[in-house]
Amino acid sequence: MKFFLNLILVLACLYGVLWLFPEPEPMEDISFYSDAGFSVIAHRGGRGLVPGNTIEAAINAVNIGSDIIEIDVHLTADDILVVRHDASIDTTTNGSGQISAMSLSEIQDYHAGFHEIDYPNAKYQKLIEVPTLAALFSKLPDQRYLIELKPQDVSAADSLCGLIRHHKIHNQVMVGSFHTPMLKHFRRVCPEIPTSLGESEITQLVLLERLNLSHLFISEGYSIQIPMTAGGVDILRPKLVNVMHKRNIRVDAWTLNDVNSMKYAIDIGVDGVITDWPDVLIELLQNSDK
Repeated sequence: MKFFLNLILVLACLYGVLWLFPEPEPMEDISFYSDAGFSVIAHRGGRGLVPGNTIEAAINAVNIGSDIIEIDVHLTADDILVVRHDASIDTTTNGSGQISAMSLSEIQDYHAGFHEIDYPNAKYQKLIEVPTLAALFSKLPDQRYLIELKPQDVSAADSLCGLIRHHKIHNQVMVGSFHTPMLKHFRRVCPEIPTSLGESEITQLVLLERLNLSHLFISEGYSIQIPMTAGGVDILRPKLVNVMHKRNIRVDAWTLNDVNSMKYAIDIGVDGVITDWPDVLIELLQNSDK
């Protein structure tokens, strides 16, 4: 019994010491968030409205009033970044194959449509090809993008860095990835382009926040994209949002497709909502202003 009492005392003292550590300085302001307003973020370009991760989807999202286009990228066998979520083209085209093992011309022989699992009854009248990221940048050069690096191969990060620099849109891009090592590499080779936090970084942050020790987390990212829940645990909470805002770190909620979830996220002060249905979110925001 005495051992456990001593252990609790030691842990309490350690917690007290950690709690007294100073708060880190807030993140600097960046041009990507110069508007400082709430962002409607079209997930894969608003894939509920037009087949996702296509130029057509991005154009539609912009036309209806979306603020940021969220897209995913993969690298082809001939080292060209294409806009696609899955590592294969099986689910969103009428073809089959791994993107990393196919050339761009091979991939663009097939047509991209609605996801046959998510939208089995949806049809799109026009034929759409899998776009290159360069083509999307050229078509919408003034747009803001949230780009998720899907591969774990750092060559994709190197290509993305070079492409953003070539198009001179470093103030219009936020780069994210589930793979924290990939993000750390990208931060080293492209320090002028802001990133969000990777999955392991967010996990560490959320755990520290639950212990009231979030000040121990040193952020290399300017935003976090988080779900409402993960593994049955509530993640998107008012306290976390407030803590992040004190650090000048933006909080985006994903992927919210029903009005009630959108309302909750807006009410607790998130900075943006990532959704397949940007039209629904835009209508909600318009009605709330009346």
